[in-house]
Amino acid sequence: MKVTIKDIAREAGVSHPTVSKALNGAPGVSVDIRKKIVAIAERLNYVPNLAAKRLVDRRTNSIGLIWPKLEGLFFYHLGLQIQKEAASRGIDVIMSLAEPPDALRIFNEHFVDEIVFWCAPGWLPSVEFIKQREQFHGNMLLMGGGRMEETHYIGVNRKDASYEAVRYLAGQGHRKITFIGNRSDKLTGFTQGLLEHRLDYHEHYFVQIEAGDAVTEEKMAALLESPDRPTAFVVDSQTYAFELLQLFRKRKIRIPHDYSLVVYDDIPEMERMDVPLTTVGPSIVKLASAALDILTGVDGRGEGKWADVEIGCEMRIRKSVNRL
Repeated sequence: MKVTIKDIAREAGVSHPTVSKALNGAPGVSVDIRKKIVAIAERLNYVPNLAAKRLVDRRTNSIGLIWPKLEGLFFYHLGLQIQKEAASRGIDVIMSLAEPPDALRIFNEHFVDEIVFWCAPGWLPSVEFIKQREQFHGNMLLMGGGRMEETHYIGVNRKDASYEAVRYLAGQGHRKITFIGNRSDKLTGFTQGLLEHRLDYHEHYFVQIEAGDAVTEEKMAALLESPDRPTAFVVDSQTYAFELLQLFRKRKIRIPHDYSLVVYDDIPEMERMDVPLTTVGPSIVKLASAALDILTGVDGRGEGKWADVEIGCEMRIRKSVNRL
């Protein structure tokens, strides 16, 4: 039979509220009475009703993640690292892949204390999201690119990432470099790199892949068979990189003997490939650590201020780039 506060109060000869105060560390109970109540609770193997406590103080010591549905290992690893970082600080993590307004509603219903929301650059909150946000009493951290008033923010400098990829390849002697991806800050940085390093340009040196599309042989055939074909590729995600490598295997193209390759997204799988891939991108460990520092208030910004942080990208030199 489950032991209740009333059982402890009966044995201690005190009132129900006195037991509640003693077990919750609240003032108004003498030291001797508090010790007596705690000892009885331990002897009876009393387990506190956390659900009832949460209904009272509306805190759960938890963080909710509103996470993308996109297929990709980056979000898996980042979510896992946030969970590890939170656990090391005694905080629970709940993840939702529901639409953002629905996820926020669910977190409101479960009294989640703080929220981390990964949203892409250009994201704008819907009316329903704003309504749910107004009902949420904790802090929210936006990551990835989207912004919203009265929220913390962690951005990623994607432009510098692709610029650094071009700079590195140019330093290895490459003058013909192709970018595979969509029109974004990464393409802007890539183009800036071509111009500043006075590299060759050809219409084939940008293979546009829209969100949801794949790197197909049809899109790549003209490029790979062109006399002006590149010597290196900068690929703007690990998803496109896997598709490109599949195409290369089909055509018996070898990395880095035939083409050099730099991939945006530094995930562990890049190092485990037959030819470990050189990558550029934000550190997953640093992103997770920065998020928890902000939400727990140990980032040094000062009370009452909203964090606005940009995480730089790091290049991991491996085996996928050949020097010309």
